[in-house]
Amino acid sequence: MSQDLRISIIPCTYERAGEAEALARSVFKWDLIPIRISFLIFKYPHNIFVRWLSRLAGIRDYLSTDIYVDENDKVLGTIGLYRTWKDAQEAVWVSWFCVAPQARKLGIGQALIDHVVSQARAGGYPIIRLYTSTDPIEAAAQYIYEKNGFVETSRKKTPFTTIIYREKRLDG
Repeated sequence: MSQDLRISIIPCTYERAGEAEALARSVFKWDLIPIRISFLIFKYPHNIFVRWLSRLAGIRDYLSTDIYVDENDKVLGTIGLYRTWKDAQEAVWVSWFCVAPQARKLGIGQALIDHVVSQARAGGYPIIRLYTSTDPIEAAAQYIYEKNGFVETSRKKTPFTTIIYREKRLDG
């Protein structure tokens, strides 16, 4: 792939959700249960069991799940927006932002971040939030978040890593 990428960010469909999930699972190997729940919620939003799981996870709804595809229609990146029950009126959250390892450093991550920030602004949300971690695999993402104005708001230690919460104000 060349550095001269054609930006191809498209909505993820039910039929393509498996590809997006597979990419997220390959990048976030330790988050398999949350990934599975997230994609179940995306694929089956009206299923009563899935709605119960969604409520249990604190997710109100998914606003978008998008994929970056290359010229061969291969999924190389994912990103989306969702709302939680606790802050649905003021903020949206970034979901499963990732780029396939072989496609990193080509501008795909920046294009995906630009895309969701634009979506959040268009939706009238004053804040866009995300969580990430101190895991070394997420080091490049930290740079993109900071470069794009996502400031760290808190940290939470877990048995395996430290979760970093970030947000970007869109109303100023």
